[in-house]
Amino acid sequence: MNTYDVLIPGCGLAGLTLALQLKRENPAISILVIEKRDNAAPVATHKVGESISEIAACYLREKLDLAKYLDEKQLLKYGLRFFFSPQNAGDLSMRVEVGTRIDGFNPTHQLDRGILENDLSHLSISIGVEIIFGAVVRTVHLSPTKHTVVYEKENKNITVFAKWIVDTSGRSSLLKRKLELQKPLNHQINAVWFRLDHEIDIDEWSNNLIWRNKVPAGRRRLATNHLMGEGYWVWLIPLISGATSVGIVADPAYHPFETFNTFEKAMIWLAEHEPLAFKMLSPHKGKKMDFKSMKNLAYGTQKFFSKDRWAITGEAGAFMDPFYSPGSDFIALGNTWTADLILRELRGEDITLRSMIYELTINELFDGWTLIYQNKYGLFGNSQIMLMKIIWDWATYWSVPAVLFVNDGYTNIAILKEYSSSSKSIGKRFNKLNEKMQMLFKDWSGFEQNQYANFHGNLFELNFLRKLQLDLHLKYTEDRLIEKLESNVNQLERLASEIFRKLCFQINQTPADLRVNPYEMSLSDSVESLYQKANHPNAFEIHEQIKSDIEKMWLVPEKLKIEP
Repeated sequence: MNTYDVLIPGCGLAGLTLALQLKRENPAISILVIEKRDNAAPVATHKVGESISEIAACYLREKLDLAKYLDEKQLLKYGLRFFFSPQNAGDLSMRVEVGTRIDGFNPTHQLDRGILENDLSHLSISIGVEIIFGAVVRTVHLSPTKHTVVYEKENKNITVFAKWIVDTSGRSSLLKRKLELQKPLNHQINAVWFRLDHEIDIDEWSNNLIWRNKVPAGRRRLATNHLMGEGYWVWLIPLISGATSVGIVADPAYHPFETFNTFEKAMIWLAEHEPLAFKMLSPHKGKKMDFKSMKNLAYGTQKFFSKDRWAITGEAGAFMDPFYSPGSDFIALGNTWTADLILRELRGEDITLRSMIYELTINELFDGWTLIYQNKYGLFGNSQIMLMKIIWDWATYWSVPAVLFVNDGYTNIAILKEYSSSSKSIGKRFNKLNEKMQMLFKDWSGFEQNQYANFHGNLFELNFLRKLQLDLHLKYTEDRLIEKLESNVNQLERLASEIFRKLCFQINQTPADLRVNPYEMSLSDSVESLYQKANHPNAFEIHEQIKSDIEKMWLVPEKLKIEP
């Protein structure tokens, strides 16, 4: 066979899950996947993305029906866990630690990508997806009727045709390079990562039993652990194979790439910035399975989808940052939009308008998401700011994008129209509010220089955050979904107001009950201007429950803290 409905260059997570999604929704569809590696992916595969969050988990577990597989063959993830106060990097029990003490309500996982991709390959083949290993795409000719692809295998050039071509070739970016769609992203970060063939349990990094017992045994190990400092973060992720993934991600303005871009340099860098991690990892250096370094990790693309029957998804298109694990989320989102366009077009539907709407939606979402990271690495060593930022970032993620995805809202044109352009302005309010808050966190850094220690925060003690996570499993009708999104954005407005009110009271000695308009007020305002804006009809009064939750996470400076 040399003519297919869909041709997919790239047999990684994006390509395999897209093939499965298409086959699941239309078993008759013909799909060819072309992969340059000879056969199986290595168990210790060189990819960022072992940790997944709720959108990707919903995609894999529900949309692709892989829940049983993930529960049996991959690790259950016990949330994200952060360790701040880098001045205490030699004693984990004295750091500001933030995570959750209970199971997440919506399961997520740590993915051993080599094992996963091999299993997905076998599953894809078993349901009729054709995969050609050991082949390299040499030329692609896009055509209004059918696309032509020439690939080389065993020194022979073979020509195939496809109605659709979807580039999932990763950073090779086959179509993006051909169509000159490269787009720089104003976010400079570099990363290195490696696997150790050893199970690392950070509970063993301290003999402080009081600290250990704050989290049930084994739960810290099974979280995605982040060691945070100015300009960097270090990840520790367990894998089902028994190996542990270790990574360093840093802004070159604070940590030049050449200071950690080899394994030997990375260990020296850890000795300086995370000495306890260096001490605990050093005995296992001989069990290093691999090492990967990557400069300029973040990038964009000018276009994701085309009415002319091509698309780009996964890292072939864009990547912003591994912090919070958005890479797999954008695979889920990109594949969902791509699959919807393909299936509709193959049924004879005109996808011109829909492809434009999806293009606008993914770009708006990507740009808003990127604000979380841009110029923020300098805050990573600041415990108080980052604690509030994590609360905010989680709340926004669970309030809108995750709710829309779980309820198939991103492929529902009526929902997207109501969300983006209704009189309620839900989408516009959400985007502007997040932009204002990300600016606030950056501005806050000029006022917050305190050091903190010996604090353990369980974020699910925050009632509003716990409920947002709990509600993610709920399904809504179209009308109820819009109501839910509006309700969540209303709550975000109150959360933003409580954070600003508390901060402004601390910095400017404004009244503790100052009314707040989070869209208009900023730390650069004079006190007189703040009072004027407090009188605006859209300013918010105190929300007692959210205020109480925020108080739980407002730290006491180390020098003032009195231990019991």
